Amino acid sequence: MHRRDHDLASRTRDLPPAASFSTDGIPATDRLTFFRDAFLQTVTPAEVYGDPDPEFSARMKMDEFGMVTLTGVVTGSRRRRGLRRTPELIRRCDPRGYRLVLYQQGGATLAHNHHRIRLTPGDMTLVDTSRPYDGWDAAGSSRFLSVEFPRGLLPLRDSVDRLCGARLSGRSGVGALVWAFTTRLAQDIGHYRPPDAMRVSTTLLELMSAAFAHELDVEEALPAESHRQALFRRVQVFIEQHLGDPALAPSIIAEAHHISLRTLHRLFESNGVTVADWLRTRRLSHCRRDLADPSLHERSIHAIAAHWGLPTAAHFTRIFRAAYGLSPQDYRASTRNVNQVAPNINDSSPLPIPHSGACDDHSQDTGSALSGMPSSRRH
Repeated sequence: MHRRDHDLASRTRDLPPAASFSTDGIPATDRLTFFRDAFLQTVTPAEVYGDPDPEFSARMKMDEFGMVTLTGVVTGSRRRRGLRRTPELIRRCDPRGYRLVLYQQGGATLAHNHHRIRLTPGDMTLVDTSRPYDGWDAAGSSRFLSVEFPRGLLPLRDSVDRLCGARLSGRSGVGALVWAFTTRLAQDIGHYRPPDAMRVSTTLLELMSAAFAHELDVEEALPAESHRQALFRRVQVFIEQHLGDPALAPSIIAEAHHISLRTLHRLFESNGVTVADWLRTRRLSHCRRDLADPSLHERSIHAIAAHWGLPTAAHFTRIFRAAYGLSPQDYRASTRNVNQVAPNINDSSPLPIPHSGACDDHSQDTGSALSGMPSSRRH
């Protein structure tokens, strides 16, 4: 490996979940490679590609907010560039989620779930992280905002699958409400208190559910299912608030919500997860976030794990390695090598793009900036 390639790889390897980055300060000839390597190291890995262009630029910002992850991406190039998620990358890691993409600037083509669509500003589309997608952006600036969340959080899950890869409108009706709510949330995310995150993200999920039901013309089926989902989300909020208690168990959760233990287990199973799996996943997610937080570098790994209800060091190390492929010590060490740059992703000004001619429609190429990176802000 050339020294330059090694240096780039070291700057993007094992990106921490809260990483925000920009190609500002990266040599022009290395920017696309930097951007590509960053995406390949995410929990939802995807392959960036593009024609060589010394004017290529990109920036990204991610926030974990309650039950959703918001990701904003801006790219600019005189040539086409894109992103693809292949079956091989899905096998490498799949969070089993949906990602609602709000396309804000530019023009892109997406092939996903037997659909092929053209996206323009004001369009939205739903992406299933368990299915391949191919897309690309035309020359110029592009900007999108995405909301990623576990599939189990949506009612009408089997029906919603039909919307994956379809073009949805964010210009009118319920879609416009989703668009306005999501963009405002991204703009103001730094102003919310931690207790707000679960409530606000639940509201966003309800809005998205209503928009999907409208598209499917199944509003009449939503209320009964929404009752179960509302209970599911209340339980999730309770768990989130008590993760630090190592004694937190299904029996305690069921009693707090005046339901039987059997009902609790069936509630989670109907959403494709067990209670134990959910508890472990949420605790590990918080631990992973804190291990990557430079402000907590003086706090011991044991103290971080114990704070999130995992007081036994050997058990924590075993399940962390099983989840992320690294020991907590190795993961923390790897994140210190990442050069993080926090861009202003809500700045509406486009990236500067030199004048260029029309770009050919490369219908057989794949990729698009339709990807997100799980992250963690302190909400």
